[in-house]
Amino acid sequence: MSSEPVALAVPEEVPWKRLSAKAPLAALVPLSATIGRMLLGALLPTYFAGERGLPVVLWGIVLSIAILLLAAGLYEVATLSYRVVGAQLEIRSGIFTRTSRFIEAARVQNTEVLQPFVSKLLGLVEVKVETASGGKADGHLRGLTPEEAQALIHALQAVKGEGTAAVLLPGEAAPEERVLSEAHLGGLLLYGATALGLGVIAVVMGALHEITETFHKLLLPWMEAHWDALAAPGMGWLAATVAALAGVFGLWLVSGVRAVLQFHGFRLVDTGTHLRAVGGLITRRQVTVRRARIQQVVLDEPFLRRTLGFGSVEVETAGVRTGKESADRAELLVPVVPTARMPELLREFVPELPDAMPFQRAHPKALLRARIRAVGLSVLVAAPATWFWGAWGAVAWLLLPAQLLGAWFDWRFQGWLVTEALVVVRQGFWRRRTTVVQRSRIQSVRARQGPLERGYGIGHVRIDVAGSHVILPSVGWEEAQSLIDVLPARRPARRSSPVRLPG
Repeated sequence: MSSEPVALAVPEEVPWKRLSAKAPLAALVPLSATIGRMLLGALLPTYFAGERGLPVVLWGIVLSIAILLLAAGLYEVATLSYRVVGAQLEIRSGIFTRTSRFIEAARVQNTEVLQPFVSKLLGLVEVKVETASGGKADGHLRGLTPEEAQALIHALQAVKGEGTAAVLLPGEAAPEERVLSEAHLGGLLLYGATALGLGVIAVVMGALHEITETFHKLLLPWMEAHWDALAAPGMGWLAATVAALAGVFGLWLVSGVRAVLQFHGFRLVDTGTHLRAVGGLITRRQVTVRRARIQQVVLDEPFLRRTLGFGSVEVETAGVRTGKESADRAELLVPVVPTARMPELLREFVPELPDAMPFQRAHPKALLRARIRAVGLSVLVAAPATWFWGAWGAVAWLLLPAQLLGAWFDWRFQGWLVTEALVVVRQGFWRRRTTVVQRSRIQSVRARQGPLERGYGIGHVRIDVAGSHVILPSVGWEEAQSLIDVLPARRPARRSSPVRLPG
């Protein structure tokens, strides 16, 4: 039985398509912000120069570099063109120095449609095409009209044989879609308040510094006039408590505003073969992920969020982007999911998940290893504190029982489970994370044993998938070695026709 070959377009016959004439205007704001962050370090000498400031020559060099970088970025956007030829997406930019990129349509994991505020005013969108490279988007087309974006995504879907799924702008909805999850304002504020990071702390500290410098002349006279009342016994503790509560409230407020800006109006819908997530206040972000491409799902349930009755879900495909923040690592992030709805939503992503999951616990000797680590950490902190601050520093020894108790809780709630299609790993108590990995997506499995683990006869197993990994709780060394051959799913062997030699 034979099949007719598919007629592919000749490259010379497919015309190149250009971005909209308003694309440089849409790219002006993000390019300026990127260049501003790059050149921020050049402004640090102004702090040490004081009132004298920097020489005019240095200011001229800095401004010249910024203008050149901005002009180069706008030039690339203005000269960018693209086309879909056969099974490839070709992107070309530049005139004097031409850059060409070729992206195999079969390697495209998911597409992302963005509509920043400036692009929305101009009636344009941005399209990001991501593969399994694990870095930033392989193809980023700024300044497409909605019709051009839909035509491009439909062309990529047709080449991959996925059919033509509905392509909507961020914020639009189709009547046949099924809503899986939504995020409201109250939930987003709680999500932000329980996701404090170093970036938020830095922003709040910088803001407090600026406020102190600005109102110094107003606060100092008031403090001098009421110094007798402020210096009264007990007022020092009261002032410190009020300052601490104000700082915590400021951290919560900044983190909550960030969450609202990023996920305002979040909706996760099911289109049949694809999942689409839309959210964002100023910049609307729409991510479309094919169900068959899902390789890993992570349930993030910190202690405070579990107490409040919700958690987050991260869905990763083979095109996961590396980064420290979860929003950078996961193509699809559901910020707020009630604890009661987590099993139902998890089965939407992983239908093979069993109803009952009898986890296997970590090896008993892993608890002893965790206790030794807790004691070492406590001594490392408490001993110098006692040396420098005496009796007040000795309070740091209370960290020892807290660390021992935390080590026991962490070991108690670790577990792992292997089914015919999945590997489920649960880790941590204070920051509980449950990871579900498709065995068919496993790239490699490694068993490792450190010096302390070698003495106890235990080890741990690391499972690598494209762009990510997960580590099982400690197990016996013999079991760790056996899991190397067990965990990867057996793929069906392909039959090949016998090769006939001449004669």
